Amino acid sequence: MRKLLIWAVLAVLAAGYWLIQRSPDTVAAQGAPSPLVVIDPGHGGWDPGAVRGAVYEKTLTLAVALKTGLLLQQRDIRVYYTRSRDTALSTTVIRDLNQRAGLANRLGATIFCSVHVNIESTGTMAGPIVYFTPTSGSSYRLAKLVSRALVPIAGQFRPPRPIRQWVLNVAQMPAINVEIGFLSHQQDTLNMQSAAHQRQLALGIAQGISQYLGR
Repeated sequence: MRKLLIWAVLAVLAAGYWLIQRSPDTVAAQGAPSPLVVIDPGHGGWDPGAVRGAVYEKTLTLAVALKTGLLLQQRDIRVYYTRSRDTALSTTVIRDLNQRAGLANRLGATIFCSVHVNIESTGTMAGPIVYFTPTSGSSYRLAKLVSRALVPIAGQFRPPRPIRQWVLNVAQMPAINVEIGFLSHQQDTLNMQSAAHQRQLALGIAQGISQYLGR
């Protein structure tokens, strides 16, 4: 009786092993989640960011960020926004920045992409510039791909620039800051308020991220 029981157990184990071997190799791949990109529209709520007249940085960054996210989702890339409306994440700048990068860390994001607007004193500089943390080679590669994808709207290739920025330093994954234009430049300010221009910026950002992810 004991021998019969042993043989029965062995038969069940053999059948289970055979089923596992016959199972399709794609099952694990089908169940694996797609890359997650955390998009961070700069500022929001009590913090308007750069201001020119009635034009607020926080409004422009949110518009471009939401358009970028939609384009990424169309490429089967998961997207999470640090904010999707006009709100701040905390009551002080440092806490707000920590919340943004900390959120990406907790989610285990593949990429952290912050969106901001530039401003400078001469009023002559215009167009998008991509920044990255100088200690991260993967952030540089991501920034370079996004910079190249923004050439049609920038009119030239602007090499990504290293920067020691708090939110990028706290992020534990490839992280970039895309400054989409200059509020100190009159034409740039007009362009960034245009939905068509915002979409072109979003296309460039989404294309660079997609290329980095092999999508």
